[in-house]
Amino acid sequence: MIDRKISVHLQDFPDTAFFDNDKELVADMDLVRAICSTALSIRDNKNLRVRLPLNELKIIGKNASRILPFKEIIAEEVNVKNIAIEEKIEGIAELKLQINFKKIGAKYGQRVKEITEAARKGEWKKISDKEIEIAGIKLIDDEFEIKLMTNNQNDKKFVIAALPTNDCLVSLDIEVTPELSQEGIARDIVRAIQQSRKDAGLNVSDHIKVQISADNKLILQVAEKFTNYIKEQVLATEIKAYNHSENSQFSFKSKIDDGELTIGINL
Repeated sequence: MIDRKISVHLQDFPDTAFFDNDKELVADMDLVRAICSTALSIRDNKNLRVRLPLNELKIIGKNASRILPFKEIIAEEVNVKNIAIEEKIEGIAELKLQINFKKIGAKYGQRVKEITEAARKGEWKKISDKEIEIAGIKLIDDEFEIKLMTNNQNDKKFVIAALPTNDCLVSLDIEVTPELSQEGIARDIVRAIQQSRKDAGLNVSDHIKVQISADNKLILQVAEKFTNYIKEQVLATEIKAYNHSENSQFSFKSKIDDGELTIGINL
Protein backbone atom coordinates (compact mmCIF):
# COMPACT_ATOMS: atom_id res chain seq x y z
CA MET A 1 0.00 0.00 0.00
CA ILE A 2 1.37 3.39 -1.00
CA ASP A 3 1.60 5.95 1.78
CA ARG A 4 -0.09 8.99 0.19
CA LYS A 5 1.48 11.28 2.79
CA ILE A 6 4.86 10.81 1.12
CA SER A 7 5.56 12.82 -2.03
CA VAL A 8 5.15 10.86 -5.24
CA HIS A 9 8.72 11.92 -6.09
CA LEU A 10 9.97 9.88 -3.15
CA GLN A 11 8.05 6.70 -4.01
CA ASP A 12 9.70 3.58 -5.40
CA PHE A 13 8.93 2.60 -8.97
CA PRO A 14 6.27 -0.13 -9.05
CA ASP A 15 7.41 -3.69 -9.69
CA THR A 16 6.60 -4.55 -13.33
CA ALA A 17 8.18 -8.01 -13.29
CA PHE A 18 4.78 -9.68 -13.51
CA PHE A 19 4.09 -8.08 -16.91
CA ASP A 20 4.87 -10.25 -19.92
CA ASN A 21 7.70 -8.94 -22.07
CA ASP A 22 5.98 -8.61 -25.45
CA LYS A 23 9.04 -8.31 -27.70
CA GLU A 24 6.93 -8.09 -30.86
CA LEU A 25 4.88 -5.19 -29.51
CA VAL A 26 8.04 -3.38 -28.39
CA ALA A 27 9.53 -3.83 -31.87
CA ASP A 28 6.33 -2.55 -33.49
CA MET A 29 6.26 0.55 -31.28
CA ASP A 30 9.94 1.22 -32.03
CA LEU A 31 8.98 1.13 -35.71
CA VAL A 32 6.05 3.51 -35.14
CA ARG A 33 8.32 5.95 -33.29
CA ALA A 34 10.91 5.82 -36.07
CA ILE A 35 8.24 6.46 -38.71
CA CYS A 36 6.83 9.45 -36.84
CA SER A 37 10.26 10.89 -36.12
CA THR A 38 11.36 10.61 -39.77
CA ALA A 39 8.10 12.10 -41.09
CA LEU A 40 8.26 14.99 -38.62
CA SER A 41 11.86 15.60 -39.67
CA ILE A 42 10.67 15.98 -43.28
CA ARG A 43 8.03 18.46 -42.11
CA ASP A 44 10.66 20.45 -40.24
CA ASN A 45 13.01 20.51 -43.24
CA LYS A 46 10.20 21.72 -45.50
CA ASN A 47 8.92 24.29 -42.96
CA LEU A 48 5.51 22.61 -42.77
CA ARG A 49 4.15 23.33 -39.30
CA VAL A 50 2.65 20.36 -37.47
CA ARG A 51 -0.83 21.93 -37.24
CA LEU A 52 -0.98 22.03 -41.04
CA PRO A 53 -2.64 18.78 -42.17
CA LEU A 54 -1.13 16.90 -45.10
CA ASN A 55 -2.80 14.40 -47.37
CA GLU A 56 -0.85 11.15 -47.07
CA LEU A 57 2.05 9.31 -45.50
CA LYS A 58 3.11 6.09 -47.18
CA ILE A 59 5.24 3.48 -45.40
CA ILE A 60 7.29 1.38 -47.82
CA GLY A 61 9.03 -1.84 -46.87
CA LYS A 62 8.80 -5.60 -46.72
CA ASN A 63 7.05 -5.61 -43.34
CA ALA A 64 5.15 -2.33 -43.74
CA SER A 65 1.84 -4.07 -42.93
CA ARG A 66 3.02 -4.34 -39.31
CA ILE A 67 2.00 -0.72 -38.74
CA LEU A 68 -1.64 -1.16 -39.78
CA PRO A 69 -2.91 -1.63 -36.19
CA PHE A 70 -1.18 1.66 -35.29
CA LYS A 71 -2.04 3.77 -38.34
CA GLU A 72 -4.40 6.06 -36.39
CA ILE A 73 -1.60 6.83 -33.93
CA ILE A 74 0.82 7.65 -36.75
CA ALA A 75 -1.76 9.76 -38.60
CA GLU A 76 -2.43 11.82 -35.48
CA GLU A 77 1.23 12.28 -34.59
CA VAL A 78 2.26 13.33 -38.10
CA ASN A 79 -1.06 15.08 -38.87
CA VAL A 80 -1.92 13.38 -42.15
CA LYS A 81 -5.29 12.42 -43.59
CA ASN A 82 -4.31 8.98 -44.85
CA ILE A 83 -1.81 6.24 -44.11
CA ALA A 84 -0.85 3.89 -46.94
CA ILE A 85 1.55 0.96 -47.16
CA GLU A 86 3.60 -0.54 -49.95
CA GLU A 87 5.86 -3.56 -49.58
CA LYS A 88 7.93 -3.21 -52.77
CA ILE A 89 11.00 -1.11 -52.10
CA GLU A 90 12.93 -2.07 -55.26
CA GLY A 91 13.30 0.78 -57.71
CA ILE A 92 12.60 3.37 -55.01
CA ALA A 93 15.76 2.96 -52.94
CA GLU A 94 18.76 0.72 -52.51
CA LEU A 95 21.40 0.02 -49.89
CA LYS A 96 24.60 1.91 -50.64
CA LEU A 97 27.98 1.65 -49.00
CA GLN A 98 29.74 4.79 -47.82
CA ILE A 99 33.43 4.46 -47.01
CA ASN A 100 35.10 6.62 -44.38
CA PHE A 101 38.22 7.38 -46.43
CA LYS A 102 39.74 9.55 -43.71
CA LYS A 103 39.63 6.53 -41.43
CA ILE A 104 40.97 3.92 -43.84
CA GLY A 105 43.45 6.05 -45.80
CA ALA A 106 46.40 5.68 -43.47
CA LYS A 107 45.50 2.10 -42.61
CA TYR A 108 45.28 0.62 -46.13
CA GLY A 109 47.31 3.07 -48.25
CA GLN A 110 47.39 2.02 -51.90
CA ARG A 111 44.63 -0.54 -51.39
CA VAL A 112 42.14 2.29 -50.93
CA LYS A 113 41.88 2.40 -54.73
CA GLU A 114 40.79 -1.24 -54.79
CA ILE A 115 38.25 -0.59 -52.03
CA THR A 116 36.87 2.43 -53.91
CA GLU A 117 36.45 0.47 -57.13
CA ALA A 118 34.75 -2.45 -55.36
CA ALA A 119 32.38 -0.06 -53.59
CA ARG A 120 31.50 1.60 -56.91
CA LYS A 121 30.64 -1.79 -58.42
CA GLY A 122 28.71 -2.90 -55.35
CA GLU A 123 31.12 -5.78 -54.78
CA TRP A 124 31.01 -6.06 -51.00
CA LYS A 125 29.45 -8.37 -48.44
CA LYS A 126 27.89 -7.53 -45.10
CA ILE A 127 29.14 -9.76 -42.30
CA SER A 128 27.39 -7.98 -39.44
CA ASP A 129 26.10 -4.51 -38.58
CA LYS A 130 29.67 -3.50 -37.74
CA GLU A 131 31.68 -5.48 -40.27
CA ILE A 132 31.84 -5.87 -44.06
CA GLU A 133 34.20 -7.57 -46.48
CA ILE A 134 35.31 -5.64 -49.56
CA ALA A 135 38.24 -6.21 -51.94
CA GLY A 136 39.44 -8.99 -49.63
CA ILE A 137 39.60 -6.57 -46.69
CA LYS A 138 37.39 -6.42 -43.62
CA LEU A 139 36.20 -2.97 -42.61
CA ILE A 140 34.80 -2.51 -39.11
CA ASP A 141 32.97 -0.01 -36.89
CA ASP A 142 33.19 3.58 -38.17
CA GLU A 143 35.30 2.69 -41.24
CA PHE A 144 32.08 2.40 -43.24
CA GLU A 145 28.35 3.10 -43.17
CA ILE A 146 25.50 1.39 -45.01
CA LYS A 147 22.59 3.64 -45.89
CA LEU A 148 19.29 3.09 -47.66
CA MET A 149 19.39 5.78 -50.35
CA THR A 150 16.37 6.90 -52.35
CA ASN A 151 16.44 7.29 -56.13
CA ASN A 152 13.85 10.04 -56.78
CA GLN A 153 14.80 13.17 -54.89
CA ASN A 154 13.49 15.54 -57.59
CA ASP A 155 9.78 14.94 -56.99
CA LYS A 156 8.17 18.17 -55.77
CA LYS A 157 5.02 16.44 -54.49
CA PHE A 158 6.59 13.72 -52.36
CA VAL A 159 9.64 13.52 -50.12
CA ILE A 160 11.01 10.05 -49.43
CA ALA A 161 13.33 9.30 -46.52
CA ALA A 162 14.76 6.13 -45.04
CA LEU A 163 14.34 5.07 -41.43
CA PRO A 164 17.54 4.81 -39.37
CA THR A 165 17.12 1.01 -39.47
CA ASN A 166 17.63 1.08 -43.26
CA ASP A 167 14.80 -1.42 -43.81
CA CYS A 168 11.89 0.91 -44.46
CA LEU A 169 11.02 4.19 -46.18
CA VAL A 170 8.45 6.88 -45.55
CA SER A 171 6.99 8.93 -48.39
CA LEU A 172 5.28 12.13 -47.29
CA ASP A 173 2.94 14.02 -49.62
CA ILE A 174 4.04 17.63 -49.05
CA GLU A 175 1.64 19.27 -51.52
CA VAL A 176 -0.42 21.85 -49.64
CA THR A 177 -3.79 22.30 -51.34
CA PRO A 178 -6.00 25.34 -50.58
CA GLU A 179 -8.30 23.05 -48.58
CA LEU A 180 -5.45 21.76 -46.42
CA SER A 181 -4.11 25.28 -45.96
CA GLN A 182 -7.48 26.52 -44.74
CA GLU A 183 -7.83 23.62 -42.33
CA GLY A 184 -4.40 24.47 -40.97
CA ILE A 185 -5.51 28.08 -40.39
CA ALA A 186 -8.62 26.79 -38.59
CA ARG A 187 -6.44 24.75 -36.25
CA ASP A 188 -4.26 27.80 -35.63
CA ILE A 189 -7.38 29.77 -34.72
CA VAL A 190 -8.44 27.03 -32.30
CA ARG A 191 -5.00 27.10 -30.69
CA ALA A 192 -5.18 30.89 -30.34
CA ILE A 193 -8.66 30.78 -28.76
CA GLN A 194 -7.63 28.04 -26.35
CA GLN A 195 -4.66 30.13 -25.25
CA SER A 196 -6.97 33.14 -24.81
CA ARG A 197 -9.31 31.02 -22.65
CA LYS A 198 -6.34 30.09 -20.49
CA ASP A 199 -5.11 33.69 -20.26
CA ALA A 200 -8.62 34.78 -19.21
CA GLY A 201 -8.54 32.27 -16.35
CA LEU A 202 -11.68 30.47 -17.52
CA ASN A 203 -12.65 27.00 -16.39
CA VAL A 204 -12.25 24.23 -18.95
CA SER A 205 -16.01 23.62 -18.83
CA ASP A 206 -17.03 27.26 -19.42
CA HIS A 207 -19.02 27.80 -22.62
CA ILE A 208 -18.09 31.03 -24.39
CA LYS A 209 -19.02 33.37 -27.19
CA VAL A 210 -16.12 34.29 -29.47
CA GLN A 211 -15.48 37.28 -31.70
CA ILE A 212 -12.58 37.18 -34.14
CA SER A 213 -11.19 40.16 -36.02
CA ALA A 214 -8.24 40.22 -38.39
CA ASP A 215 -6.79 42.31 -41.21
CA ASN A 216 -6.25 39.19 -43.32
CA LYS A 217 -9.62 38.43 -44.91
CA LEU A 218 -8.63 34.79 -45.41
CA ILE A 219 -8.53 34.28 -41.64
CA LEU A 220 -12.08 35.64 -41.34
CA GLN A 221 -13.27 33.48 -44.24
CA VAL A 222 -11.77 30.38 -42.62
CA ALA A 223 -13.33 31.27 -39.26
CA GLU A 224 -16.74 31.38 -40.93
CA LYS A 225 -16.20 28.25 -43.03
CA PHE A 226 -15.00 26.17 -40.06
CA THR A 227 -17.39 27.70 -37.49
CA ASN A 228 -18.82 24.36 -36.34
CA TYR A 229 -15.38 22.77 -35.97
CA ILE A 230 -14.01 25.74 -34.01
CA LYS A 231 -17.09 25.88 -31.75
CA GLU A 232 -16.76 22.19 -30.92
CA GLN A 233 -13.05 22.46 -30.13
CA VAL A 234 -13.24 25.53 -27.86
CA LEU A 235 -16.69 25.01 -26.26
CA ALA A 236 -18.16 28.05 -28.00
CA THR A 237 -21.87 28.65 -28.49
CA GLU A 238 -21.15 31.38 -31.00
CA ILE A 239 -18.34 32.36 -33.37
CA LYS A 240 -18.49 35.74 -35.13
CA ALA A 241 -15.86 37.10 -37.51
CA TYR A 242 -15.36 40.86 -38.02
CA ASN A 243 -12.82 43.02 -39.77
CA HIS A 244 -12.77 45.28 -36.70
CA SER A 245 -12.66 44.74 -32.94
CA GLU A 246 -15.84 44.65 -30.82
CA ASN A 247 -16.08 45.26 -27.08
CA SER A 248 -15.76 42.02 -25.13
CA GLN A 249 -15.28 40.86 -21.53
CA PHE A 250 -11.87 39.53 -22.48
CA SER A 251 -9.77 40.58 -25.44
CA PHE A 252 -6.43 39.18 -26.57
CA LYS A 253 -4.19 39.64 -29.55
CA SER A 254 -2.63 36.57 -31.11
CA LYS A 255 -0.30 35.85 -34.01
CA ILE A 256 -0.52 32.91 -36.38
CA ASP A 257 1.44 32.17 -39.53
CA ASP A 258 -1.18 33.87 -41.72
CA GLY A 259 -1.38 37.10 -39.73
CA GLU A 260 -2.50 38.73 -36.51
CA LEU A 261 -5.95 38.42 -35.01
CA THR A 262 -7.86 39.80 -32.07
CA ILE A 263 -9.95 37.37 -30.05
CA GLY A 264 -12.86 38.64 -27.97
CA ILE A 265 -14.45 36.31 -25.42
CA ASN A 266 -17.80 36.70 -23.64
CA LEU A 267 -19.39 34.31 -21.18
